[in-house]
Amino acid sequence: MPIIKSEIEAIFKRISSLRVGVIGDFAVDFYYDINYNTNEYSVETNKEVFWASKPHSSLGAAGNVVNNLSTLGIKNIQVFGCIGNDIYGREMQNLFHDIKVDTKFLKVLSSDWDTCTYTKPMAKDGESNRLDFGTNNRLADELFNELLGTLATSLHNLDVLVINQQFPNPLLNPKRIEQLNLLIAQFSACLFVSDLRTYGSYIKNTILKVNTEEMARLLNVKEIDEADHEACVVHGKTLQTQIGDCLIVTRGEHGILYLDKEETQNVRAVSIKNEIDTVGAGDTVVAAFSASRGAGASIQESLEIANLAAAVTVQKLQQTGTATLEEIITVYQANSIQNI
Repeated sequence: MPIIKSEIEAIFKRISSLRVGVIGDFAVDFYYDINYNTNEYSVETNKEVFWASKPHSSLGAAGNVVNNLSTLGIKNIQVFGCIGNDIYGREMQNLFHDIKVDTKFLKVLSSDWDTCTYTKPMAKDGESNRLDFGTNNRLADELFNELLGTLATSLHNLDVLVINQQFPNPLLNPKRIEQLNLLIAQFSACLFVSDLRTYGSYIKNTILKVNTEEMARLLNVKEIDEADHEACVVHGKTLQTQIGDCLIVTRGEHGILYLDKEETQNVRAVSIKNEIDTVGAGDTVVAAFSASRGAGASIQESLEIANLAAAVTVQKLQQTGTATLEEIITVYQANSIQNI
């Protein structure tokens, strides 16, 4: 039976008291409008000056997962990662403090680390070349071991840990994931959900979320069509067998697939007629599934809530959107009417 409104509301009442940690690659998304045709020239260089306006920032990468968790109503969130002692690091701390996230385990590094930042100039014809800071940082092993130690002392107070890897040179590389695996094995009472862009095959004892592109890369397959349900199931079973743990496969407008050793479940995507923007939708799925499952919802209920939350965020254009309970209920009711 599909989930009903009262069940969604009951799950969200439990979500608010969850204790959730997030470890991984935190970033700032920094946006501004840019005008390349100003006819103003620098006296010093004689090069044309570009005009920028409307600067604004938001949490990106693992930070977007945190933002989604907060918007879902979770009040106790801890972050484990690194930032630089720079303007973007201070901005990230401000953004976290605005949503009352506990940042005491967010290590501020005074040297050899730029806060990871995606700088996005928005021109009239769309986003121009992105300027990235810090995505190729390298963290010394001794500093990572310190960070892992703080996580070890915190896990007994967490209900859920979300594990993120996004950058080309991430906080969590294969060697460090093996260290993390040893720690995870000691805390069976905690729910572990991972979203690892490159190293998903290394993580153990978690629920791994992938999209079809990531799944193809992990399986060394040229391409997996997210619209092909049978292909997604076949390849999903292969990957699930390889990793030995539970697997979530996001399929864009075709829904979400879940596989474990015993069963396969599929949730069809909500039908949306409006223009959509899928940026950040995977983060929403991770956050909503983790929160729902951590609050005691069944796998099926957690998938349905994640599916509804993603349907909210993809309709928020040119932003990495989040979903509130009220927005999820609105989409649920609209979808229920369509299906009568």
